[in-house]
Amino acid sequence: MFVKDVKNLQFYSQLSLKQVEDRVLITADFPKEFMIEHEMEDPFLYVTLYVRGGARIKIIDEGKVRIYSPAKKDFDPDTFKEIVQFAKRYAAQFK
Repeated sequence: MFVKDVKNLQFYSQLSLKQVEDRVLITADFPKEFMIEHEMEDPFLYVTLYVRGGARIKIIDEGKVRIYSPAKKDFDPDTFKEIVQFAKRYAAQFK
């Protein structure tokens, strides 16, 4: 799984575990080829931002009820950075 060209990020929900991590749900438009290749119907991004640094991005497909946990190397570096920066705008620890 290689994730790139994720567009139209939109904030959906946020949960903050004080002094530990923030979790942000983000809806996005995934490339059509990516969705076909991985048989996804309704994916969204589940981003965990850790207080001590670092981030983890999971893709949850509500349509197929599946969770994908790609490693950081499975993302295009610019796409990963864009998603994390977007999530930071809504995370309580970065306000």
